[in-house]
Amino acid sequence: MKSINFLLHTQEPILATSLKGDPNSDVSYDYILGSMIRGVLINRYLKLNNIKQSDDILDSERFPDIKRLFFDASKTRYLNAYPVDNNQQRTLPVPLSLYQNKGEEFSEEEDKTVYDFSQIPIDEKEEYLPDEFSAKLLNENFCTIDENEIIIHRVKRRINIHNKRNRKRGKGTEGDGALFSYNAIDAGQTFRGIILCDSEKDKSIIESLLKSQDIWLGGSQSAGYGYVAIELISENSNLTEVELDLNTRLKEKDYLKITLLSDVILRNNCGQYASTSEVFNQYISRHLNLKKELEFKENGIYSTSLIVGGFNRKWGLPLPQTPALAAGSVFVFNKPEEEKIDIELMQNLEQQGIGERRIEGFGRIVANWLDEEAEYQVSLNKPENNQNKNNQESILLSSESLKLAEDIAMRIIRKNLDILLMNKIARTGIKRENINNTQLLRLMIVTREALFKLEEQDSKSKSIAELVKPITDLLKNLRTNARNQFKHTYLENKKIEEQITEWLQNPQDWIKLAWKSDSITKELIDDNSQPSIKIAHVSKTFDYYLALEYTFSLIIAIVKKAIKDKNND
Repeated sequence: MKSINFLLHTQEPILATSLKGDPNSDVSYDYILGSMIRGVLINRYLKLNNIKQSDDILDSERFPDIKRLFFDASKTRYLNAYPVDNNQQRTLPVPLSLYQNKGEEFSEEEDKTVYDFSQIPIDEKEEYLPDEFSAKLLNENFCTIDENEIIIHRVKRRINIHNKRNRKRGKGTEGDGALFSYNAIDAGQTFRGIILCDSEKDKSIIESLLKSQDIWLGGSQSAGYGYVAIELISENSNLTEVELDLNTRLKEKDYLKITLLSDVILRNNCGQYASTSEVFNQYISRHLNLKKELEFKENGIYSTSLIVGGFNRKWGLPLPQTPALAAGSVFVFNKPEEEKIDIELMQNLEQQGIGERRIEGFGRIVANWLDEEAEYQVSLNKPENNQNKNNQESILLSSESLKLAEDIAMRIIRKNLDILLMNKIARTGIKRENINNTQLLRLMIVTREALFKLEEQDSKSKSIAELVKPITDLLKNLRTNARNQFKHTYLENKKIEEQITEWLQNPQDWIKLAWKSDSITKELIDDNSQPSIKIAHVSKTFDYYLALEYTFSLIIAIVKKAIKDKNND
């Protein structure tokens, strides 16, 4: 098996559109798909060999190399290009069996402890885990693992606003000028791709296609997206995607732990697409030629599924959407007692992958990547300092352009905060059996008063204590009857007075938690893990006053909903 390694340096944002986001937004994957790389190289091959679009390129007699190079997954596979670490090594998806303590945030300076739940017996979790440990999935995308140390790598993203325009007139017209946004991989980042092939001849052909440094990937290439510089790596590297060889990883291990290094598309025995652990078990057992299917360890399944699609430029149509097992899923099997796992068959599985669309990078797996450790120390990768570069590029913008970039970034922040606010209101309610509408109305009126003061032009000259004073005064000066009502009324499992006080003292906390939990906004963070929107190298985030504004709106909406529900009763 021959391996071709190369680096992709993004010169412009990359739009590798996923199925996330709302109808007015295209959200990119955090990596460059193998299908995108394969498509560009097919186009280059056809041009270099003067093959017409109308030719039947799958005619093996006329074009003996094309099928083998681009359409036969048993011969060639174009793996996804994942972000690199500081040593230019390819990172890999974070295993889904890793859990952190809820509320902890990672930093470059301080290590945090995470736990591999697949290594902790269910009945020993309470004894093994620290007191007051609240388990939360390690919700990161890429990492490097060295023994018991994990380095998290985050991909920087950029949101650009566009407006739909009439192609003939070159501008938006009535009924044809809607605004939409692209959430893309930002420029100035490096990704490492791998292409696996069978022969030295195929390797030479593909390397010749990679020698041209300029390449365009993804969507909206005519709108300033997709420009990438290629750097071919001539050094020989391991054929496997992890450092340790398979014999070392399997030797004297109690379990067979398989981690997915890309999304996996499988079919069940009836030929239907299925993303279940049972179907995965059948695939693995069958390809290892085991007489009896493998058995899962008691706490051995940590997986999730997603819907994958794609786009075929030849057809000009999207590919069918199919369910798949997500990258990072972990399956832990008990080693068979009566049979021995064939090393060669397992190695072939790692090299060839499993399932469908393997030629596009789907189906990548690795056995026993994680050691049999239960604890890992995690920190953020320390990226190269690009701050000076960003500052220089920002200085080149005119004052009007800088102001426009700031305004657009702030509008995007407010749009996202509006969505998070609505979701928070929908999930939050007052347990109102012990409080009457009069007290709820008093709370709503004073909160509106505080919101009006906050919206005044000179509000930022006032202290926080002054801005929240109408609400704090109400809560402090309640009469006995009213105090008893508030005392026995709960909001988010806390006394309403305590919860509101907590929100007012730290209004940014609930917003940051919601921001990092939402499937869209969780990617929009800066190097310090703070919510951030960057437009033309101008970064904006929400300050205390904006967080306080949305906190006042949250209190008003929750109280109003409680009054409405009480009246309906």
